[in-house]
Amino acid sequence: MFTKELLVDNSSGFHVRVATLVCKEAMKHKATIRLGKGGYDVDCKSCLDLLTLMAPKGTVLTLTVDGEGGKEAFDAIVSLFEHKFYEDEFADAARA
Repeated sequence: MFTKELLVDNSSGFHVRVATLVCKEAMKHKATIRLGKGGYDVDCKSCLDLLTLMAPKGTVLTLTVDGEGGKEAFDAIVSLFEHKFYEDEFADAARA
């Protein structure tokens, strides 16, 4: 099992586009992938569940990954957070 606290550090927080990115990545893996805060956790393979986290910028979420291919799934989700969900690249493309 892999666990890590992750900071929502992109300017818009955890919104629909971000939830979709996380969900699409989670769906690529067999492992169970969950995000949570304050004792409440959700399945990352459900966009609707992810949106219930209501996590603005500055929120700390706990990622828990367990099962087959867990390390790869863990690394992929951590990377999305570390790259701020590619929000800067998305904004640049929208302005072009």
